[in-house]
Amino acid sequence: MAAAIAAVTVLVTHPLLWQASTVLPGNLGDPLLNAFVLGWGASRMPFAFVGVWSAPFYFPLNDTLALSEHLLGITVFTAPVIWLTGNPVLAHNLAFLGSYVLAGAGMYLLARSLWDSRGAAFLAALAFAFAPHRLMHVSHLQVLMSGWMPVSLWGLHRYFATRSRRALAVFAGAFAALALSNGYFLYFFSVPVALIVCCELARSASAGSASRRLRMPWREAAELAAAGAAMLAVLAPAALAYIRVRDAFGFRRAVDEMASFGAAWRDYVRVPEGLRLWSGILTVGDGERMLFPGVAVVGLAAAAVMSARRSAWPASKPRPVRWGWHVGIYSAVLASALWLSAGPSVPGPYRLMLAGLPGFDGLRVPARFIVVVALALSVLGSAGAAWMLARLRPRAGAAVTVVIGFCIVLEGYGGPLRTVPFPHEQSDRARLNEWIRSGPPGGVLELPIAGPALEPFTLGYQYNTLLHGHPVVNGYSGYGYGLQDFLGGPGSPLRDPDAIPGLLHGLRAIGVRYVVLHQPLFSGRPDLGWRDPGGLVELIDRAAGAKRRDFNGAAGWLLGSPRARLPVDESALEPVTVRHSMVTASAMPDRIRYAFDGDIDTRWLSAAPQAGTEWMRVAFDEELDAGRLVVLTGRFGVGDYPRGLEVESEAADGTRMTLFSGSFLPSLLGGLATGSAGAPAVLDLPSNRSRALWIRQTGRSAKWQWAVHELRVLRRQAR
Repeated sequence: MAAAIAAVTVLVTHPLLWQASTVLPGNLGDPLLNAFVLGWGASRMPFAFVGVWSAPFYFPLNDTLALSEHLLGITVFTAPVIWLTGNPVLAHNLAFLGSYVLAGAGMYLLARSLWDSRGAAFLAALAFAFAPHRLMHVSHLQVLMSGWMPVSLWGLHRYFATRSRRALAVFAGAFAALALSNGYFLYFFSVPVALIVCCELARSASAGSASRRLRMPWREAAELAAAGAAMLAVLAPAALAYIRVRDAFGFRRAVDEMASFGAAWRDYVRVPEGLRLWSGILTVGDGERMLFPGVAVVGLAAAAVMSARRSAWPASKPRPVRWGWHVGIYSAVLASALWLSAGPSVPGPYRLMLAGLPGFDGLRVPARFIVVVALALSVLGSAGAAWMLARLRPRAGAAVTVVIGFCIVLEGYGGPLRTVPFPHEQSDRARLNEWIRSGPPGGVLELPIAGPALEPFTLGYQYNTLLHGHPVVNGYSGYGYGLQDFLGGPGSPLRDPDAIPGLLHGLRAIGVRYVVLHQPLFSGRPDLGWRDPGGLVELIDRAAGAKRRDFNGAAGWLLGSPRARLPVDESALEPVTVRHSMVTASAMPDRIRYAFDGDIDTRWLSAAPQAGTEWMRVAFDEELDAGRLVVLTGRFGVGDYPRGLEVESEAADGTRMTLFSGSFLPSLLGGLATGSAGAPAVLDLPSNRSRALWIRQTGRSAKWQWAVHELRVLRRQAR
């Protein structure tokens, strides 16, 4: 059976197998990201995964791997391939192909154990492995890796039938492998598991009792709890990493965003683009709301429900044990998954799960419940097939199985699989990678740099960290990175010739040692900021203070070591209460309060493009030693930073002293590099006696105003 599923997989995914070392399926988005993740995980596996969460992108952030799927449940199987071949692209593609075989084999095992029909189990295997929704997820290896679901359910049903602890271990182990392959499935698969466990425990409680009193199945409950605890212990390291990221950056999906990715009923008759049989008949959906399950499996599932209700089983054939019971359970699983796939836009259990399950509000796409829908339909469809085949003679049954199986595969077939070349060797930048690899430790900034939008070159930079061994500022994951968005956005200092020296100084301060500029990538892309990247090369040449190295269209600079910062006694700093009545400014006095209202989405503005004459004066109730300024900036207002900055102290006797004069960019880049909300830009000041601080904007910009979203002043306590 597994060989048959593998053969169909090779045909359906043609020509991937023959090009598996040099191409990726679908596009150079998520498949390339997943190949990188598998490669990174394989490099840390010999060290017991120590340091695995600090993946080498979004430098200098920590726990970057927890910003998207970690794929550790897949890595443990693909790592040997990477160790032997050094090719994460090949490992990704073998896992991609293997996901179909796992889904089919797992479903065959489950359906065969429930209905004792090889033909029905084979049809279930085809229905689950080649369901139409898989076509829209060819770029999402983690979603395709759903085959652990039926394996886990096989172990669970086997446990309740035999009380075998080995079967219970299979259930827990497969569930853990599933959760370590896809974080969504940890939550989504819990729904059918919870339904089955509750139903089976209730049945055990009432079974064998002559009276109406229920016997609590304490042994089963205790063993299930122990299996759950063991599974959670396996998942705990990953869970803790995600909790750290969630707490540090406040990552949560908005309810409106989740609702927009929920399924409507009409989405179940929407098909993925390219589906051969139904394209032109049914409407192509959008996003991940292309949830058509296929007519054949729905028809078989309907037959199962009708046969269970009418008890219409042929008298000449033995009926499977607990036929109607299992049909009822999986009908409930199907109904629950359909309901939950709508997300929070429909009143019901999804909102309860949002309120009660930690981390559930980090899941953006409720429509991915389609995998549980397909699971339930495949099981019910196999029940319907078992009922139908029981009414036929063996030869007729075999012929019907072949015909229906062909229809199931055809319904999910999208033609030859689209593949995109991506050779692992990266021969076009081999010399560049060798130069970085042999240099001193430090981060890398590669140009051009994109903002939030995904660009193939961004993931190319990220993938090449596996080859040169240094972390990059660039990257792509499930969440953005403020520093990359700023450097690639319209207010970027890379678009301002006068800002390049301050930018390089700020990059050195956060640990960036290498700047690489790929001139060919700018060609035909005026949106990237430079029509003639040669001009940017010259500017960096003058400001970097390092000799340029040229590599096949790329230029590289090795920046100096970061300057040592003077130690600051953080415990001696305390916040100063600043009332807006204590502040005056060169413009917009009615907006001054917005710089001190605790809301970074409001701001004071200079009312005109920066001319070098703007100022803000902050007075204090008493003379104090102003030790630090902290400027917070809203996510979409980073471009309105001051192009030049001067901070001056005004003492009680009127004397003045300049505390800071220069580029604000090092402080801003340092704040953005933390990934924290508001990108706190810290400006430490020398000792002073200030009754007021003058904050002056001294630079020029033809487009951008100066804005202060939120300003905080900290004083030094007397010792």
